[in-house]
Amino acid sequence: MDYSKILQELEEASLFDLYRLSVAIDDELNNTQRIEQVKQSLRIGQEVTWFDNATNRLERAVIEKFTTTRCDVKNISDAKRWRIQYASINIDDVDTSIHSNQKFGLKKSALSVGDIVSFLDKEHKLQFAKVQKLNPKTAGVITMEGIRWRVSYGALSKNMDIDAKVIEKKELEYQQWLQKNQGLLETNHPDILDNVVDDLLEQ
Repeated sequence: MDYSKILQELEEASLFDLYRLSVAIDDELNNTQRIEQVKQSLRIGQEVTWFDNATNRLERAVIEKFTTTRCDVKNISDAKRWRIQYASINIDDVDTSIHSNQKFGLKKSALSVGDIVSFLDKEHKLQFAKVQKLNPKTAGVITMEGIRWRVSYGALSKNMDIDAKVIEKKELEYQQWLQKNQGLLETNHPDILDNVVDDLLEQ
């Protein structure tokens, strides 16, 4: 299924059209026959990929437990445990990427955590950065200099030819500096800061 094509067609749909479709999709997501069909194809200890809506990308994990409507998994990358919907498991190994035809300006659905993007800063200088978090209206990114920004999706462009490892090295240096400075720039509630920025953008 071509997700990019479907989303392009949905751009012409009204808000009511989208709502009506969402109701029908929710019904199918809760269809017990569909859920049981997926459960029958899985086993404890099996390695799977599941789609994480927070990072907008697939995560590799190992199945640990089945429940009636959820599945307990352990991520391979960070060993974190999650209770996920059966619908989120990519049992058919489909391509989940969404491509944008826009040269400049992206939508949240076209980005994933870890993507390399570019944008113009307040001084109109081109910055390259790695996506760290997807907020409702902005993306949290870190530049090659280790500086963190929150940038509106419409101001971002994707860049595939920049080495993510360079930015990851700068990110590590930033984290080490942060620890030495007793969390000078940290907040105990980063989501609150994200929401404040998003609210300002909506005004």
